[in-house]
Amino acid sequence: MSKQHFKGLIFSVVGIFSLSSCYKEPDFSLTPAIEFDSITKDIRLDQFSGAKKDSIIVSVKFQDGDGDLGFNAEEIGSKVPQTDYNYVVKSFRKTKGVFTQFNTFETLSGFYPRLKTDDKTGPIEGKLSYRIEIETAFWPFKKDTVKFEVYIKDRAGNRSNTVETTPIVLNQL
Repeated sequence: MSKQHFKGLIFSVVGIFSLSSCYKEPDFSLTPAIEFDSITKDIRLDQFSGAKKDSIIVSVKFQDGDGDLGFNAEEIGSKVPQTDYNYVVKSFRKTKGVFTQFNTFETLSGFYPRLKTDDKTGPIEGKLSYRIEIETAFWPFKKDTVKFEVYIKDRAGNRSNTVETTPIVLNQL
């Protein structure tokens, strides 16, 4: 598995699984649904240069009817970067008061791991947090206001709705 695929990612999954026979399973769509939850920023040190960089964490709430969210390490190894990412991020930069799409030199999209490891089909919901490392060399604008659009895909290729984050200021270093 390539380090590039996991670069800059962290995952926090808090799921509610229907495990009890007396609990009625939720009736979620087989197409994942997401809702924007939060965006936070912290400053980290680059492990190679020692320079400070912004690290953004985007959290979304999710629901999926059959629980086929995420890939294991072997599955990720067989995927094609850029084409097969299951967490897709587009960035938008505020210029003269208007947000326009901004293509970074490094992709912000990536993979998230399997959220259910038991391979049982069934509904799942929870929160997925994804870390985006902003490499200052590739994002040279100081005090830049940005926002992101995000969607996820399940293993069957079903694409969720797209959500938009609230704006955040980068490179205040």
